[in-house]
Amino acid sequence: MISSPTIYRIDKSHRELKSIETPLDLILWIIDSYFVKLGSKLRVKKTDINSYSIDKVIYYLYAVNTEERESEWFDFLPLELTESKNFIQQRISLLLFAEVGKELFVVIGGNSYKMVIPYLDKSYGLNTYARIMDSQKDELVTIRTRGLTGTRAGMSEQFRGDFRIIDFIKFGKVPEEIHVLLSTSTTNNHFSFLTTKQKRRLNISVGRGFKVKRALDFAMLHDVIVELNYIGDLVASDYLSSYKEIRDPLFIENNLRSVLIGKLFDDIPHVLGTTRESVNRFHFDFCNPNSIEKFYEADYYTLLEKTENDGHRQFDKVLDREDIYSTVIKRAVNYHQYSNRFEFMVYLQGVRVNCYREGKKTTGSSFLFHFTTEIRANNRSYFLVDTKWYSLRDSFVDDLKNTTKHLFESYKLPSHILRYNWDKKSISREGDYNLLYNGQIDFIVGDTILVDGIEIFDILYIEGNTLYLVHVKYGFGSSIRELTNQILISARRLRESLASGNLEVLEKLYQKLVSKGRHINGLSKQDFKDLFKKRIVYVFAMASHLSEDFLVDENIDLYESNIARYSLVQCSSEMRANYYDMMVCQIPRR
Repeated sequence: MISSPTIYRIDKSHRELKSIETPLDLILWIIDSYFVKLGSKLRVKKTDINSYSIDKVIYYLYAVNTEERESEWFDFLPLELTESKNFIQQRISLLLFAEVGKELFVVIGGNSYKMVIPYLDKSYGLNTYARIMDSQKDELVTIRTRGLTGTRAGMSEQFRGDFRIIDFIKFGKVPEEIHVLLSTSTTNNHFSFLTTKQKRRLNISVGRGFKVKRALDFAMLHDVIVELNYIGDLVASDYLSSYKEIRDPLFIENNLRSVLIGKLFDDIPHVLGTTRESVNRFHFDFCNPNSIEKFYEADYYTLLEKTENDGHRQFDKVLDREDIYSTVIKRAVNYHQYSNRFEFMVYLQGVRVNCYREGKKTTGSSFLFHFTTEIRANNRSYFLVDTKWYSLRDSFVDDLKNTTKHLFESYKLPSHILRYNWDKKSISREGDYNLLYNGQIDFIVGDTILVDGIEIFDILYIEGNTLYLVHVKYGFGSSIRELTNQILISARRLRESLASGNLEVLEKLYQKLVSKGRHINGLSKQDFKDLFKKRIVYVFAMASHLSEDFLVDENIDLYESNIARYSLVQCSSEMRANYYDMMVCQIPRR
């Protein structure tokens, strides 16, 4: 028999495993813990594990026959057809562990993945590839990434031949899974035993695990495992991502995780509406880390909390994913009366979010696993993405700073357009600032007016043959991600509408402006639609949130949010490439 298995690495530094001394005891503990979580009384014994040694590798095999019903067919077909048929089939589920040196690898067969998933090194395949990659010669076939900012939470891309890995890597993207054709030299140096005369270069797929894209017999699998152990001692390249993963569990627990819980706890007044202060709001993206599509496509979400007997009970059901965060926080505070940070943290650790589509559960995960955010710890920025922590490499931080400065200097909006200062003491809300322009000649205020869920502009300004569509946000921090999303969504919708000639979006916008009593400069509906025949320029407008009104381009180090910097850089690039010109404005505070 030949197969094409994925090789995973057990994270022996996991807090539940690090005190276990021998590989066999560790294996027994992993399997038993799975049965405990199921509520099963079944336990595995040492005699249930077969072992076999080759060279310096010791293999351990756990295998069990499981019965599974093909429910999709049994439920699909009418009872008259299935009545006398057996829809029960047996499958073998196995875990093949390989102890080599200090490492413990595992190959999974059947439905055993869920037994070991909590204890896998979630970046093993990517980290291994980073040790052997040739950024100039490796050819990228497909890549799946997570975005730290922007409108895309995740992306899967495919490439035609001769697209190099170095051509793809950009800051702001964190690779999740890569399919790559290794260079000839890398293939020869590490996997020559797998090549043939017809195929001198090896395809691999890496993510959580490491997979050779060809059929292997057991002897080949053994050679791959031996080589992977050797590769683990090599120095990793920095080319794979602009982000460096933080892997120290003590640093994560004592520094990063504690800061995250603190951010959530301090956000309680904002969630409850007992404060209007916006500067210290907790900004984040919220999405299931393992199933982005299933999370976004869900019809509804059930929220569960831990019970005293370690089970879970549902306490709410929400239709809109935007309501999950506030519903959970309010539950912790209003129902359970958790008034200190420790109780609050313990409660949140026990909350789960399940997703349902057409009445069936599609995915589920811990509430705390859903956050993507940026925090500051030890005077450095760290990013939480899909339960993993990263820091931005210093070289990319410098690139972000320089590009941000360039945008503020080179694409500056003429100062006469946004002519009013924004004193936060007298004008607390963004909407109040925007309404200063209502009634002014050549201005139209569209703030809070949505057409099909989209805000086309906060402020529109007409000057000669140019139409400026301004979007406004206070502060240059994580909230800038929301501003750039608004700009890109608006530009895409407007471009599609104008290109198709279907101006229904502009007609609806005009009607809502009139019904809201906004000043429209005496324009008829046709006059308003004709405005968009002019040259269109979008405007990214913000005011400083710092105690003093420092200019971004002259004091870039004082504006510490890398998410803000990247959001602006990405938005500017995407706008110019796909939609319209974009200018930048820092609104004076006084």
